[in-house]
Amino acid sequence: MHALRGSAMMPPVLTPGYCARMPIDRSKAPLAALTMVHEEDFFLERWVSYWRRFLPDDAIYVLNHGGNADVARIAAGCNVIRLPYDRLKKSVNQRRWQILSQHASALTGFYHWVACNDVDEMVVLDPAISTDLVGYLMQIAGRDRVPPALTCFAIEMVHNVDTETEELMPGQPILGPRRCYRLNSNYAKPCLISRPTEYKAGGHGANHTQITVDPHLYNFHLRFIDHDYCMARFRKSLERRLAGKSEEEQQQMQKAGWGWASVEGTFRALSQRAPVAETIDHPEFRKAMIEQSISRPPFTLMGGGRPSDVYRLPERFNGLF
Repeated sequence: MHALRGSAMMPPVLTPGYCARMPIDRSKAPLAALTMVHEEDFFLERWVSYWRRFLPDDAIYVLNHGGNADVARIAAGCNVIRLPYDRLKKSVNQRRWQILSQHASALTGFYHWVACNDVDEMVVLDPAISTDLVGYLMQIAGRDRVPPALTCFAIEMVHNVDTETEELMPGQPILGPRRCYRLNSNYAKPCLISRPTEYKAGGHGANHTQITVDPHLYNFHLRFIDHDYCMARFRKSLERRLAGKSEEEQQQMQKAGWGWASVEGTFRALSQRAPVAETIDHPEFRKAMIEQSISRPPFTLMGGGRPSDVYRLPERFNGLF
């Protein structure tokens, strides 16, 4: 059974059946952050910088897929684990998330919470509630019943090329120069876990039948954050995925609008839409995410789809990363 966890300004309400928790285990650290990356300097620099605001380096984990020297340099001081890169690219995304599931699950033995997501995603607490993300999560960890995972509401940023003309500069905030976004339930992910978890490929769902959508936590997805950079990234990714395929296989994949080949058209259309409102509440969409949740045993995913409208973030989010 699913239940919506409170209004936009209410604390999360936990339903029966969640993992009962004794008084807080002081042998565990509060929070770890985990990602897996292959040649993503633009996003990794920002991901590491963001988590260093809340965590010491020894609580930040980067799986270096392929042993890239720039990844090791950017995350120097953090826990960088080198993994081999499979040039055959067989079921890469499924295998990535099996690896992330296993690492994140192991870390729950040492941390109350593990934030596990892709390098182009940021877990953000609404600054109207608090600027202390770790303290907020530890309040939840101290309750009588603690959910196995917290699903964060999805904010998929979209660069409006007509109105957001400021260039993104290294070391400077993204939010502020970029404020436009769309709703996309695919990225409402259970990316904060408190006990061993198996993720679906992409991290879009997990093996929990009961869902806690926290009313104050957001998963910012940044694949559309800058038109020129992201278009180049899409083309590079597509070339990498097509490499080694026969001409006939490539034609079939492209004809079907396969994978990231279709993302380019989506980005172009979204980047030209003007925002219809300045808000982050969306009570009806939050309700639809739960009521239309998708069961793909053993995984549960959020429903609600991808509405066509674009919105603008409230100013209070400016400068958070």
